[in-house]
Amino acid sequence: MKNKFLLIMTILFTFIWMGVIFSFSNASSDVSNNGSKTIIRYIVKKIYKEKSDSDIEKIVVKINKPFRKFAHASVYLVLANFVNSVLCVFIKNKLKLCNMICLIVCFLYACTDEWHQTFISHRTGQISDVFIDTFGALIGCVIFDFIYKKVKSKDIPKNNI
Repeated sequence: MKNKFLLIMTILFTFIWMGVIFSFSNASSDVSNNGSKTIIRYIVKKIYKEKSDSDIEKIVVKINKPFRKFAHASVYLVLANFVNSVLCVFIKNKLKLCNMICLIVCFLYACTDEWHQTFISHRTGQISDVFIDTFGALIGCVIFDFIYKKVKSKDIPKNNI
């Protein structure tokens, strides 16, 4: 019963996270860009308290694009962990197969996400973002693989002779 509840919650969180990604993609380019710049500006002001506003804006503009690409990869890293969590319940002890299916799912979701952006004001779908998203998912699979193996190795009872 506990495992079934955990599975349902993991599936639910997976779909919620997909909705979060969809909502990020649903924002216009101005809203999306201003949101990332606001986060960067806040962090830069905390780090460089002595800098002028114009110097801070230069830093914000310089960091914005890499920050947005990092955000792309990060949200898919999280998605990959949710998807893998669900898959490993159904495909027990076949972690490589789970990872392959997970990467396919994340790649396809990234494709549909970029296609979705072509319908949003001043946004474009970019194949480079699909690759960045998929790379984030790949890193997520590596992290999941590491954690999964650590947890499984602790589940195996050791004989004390």
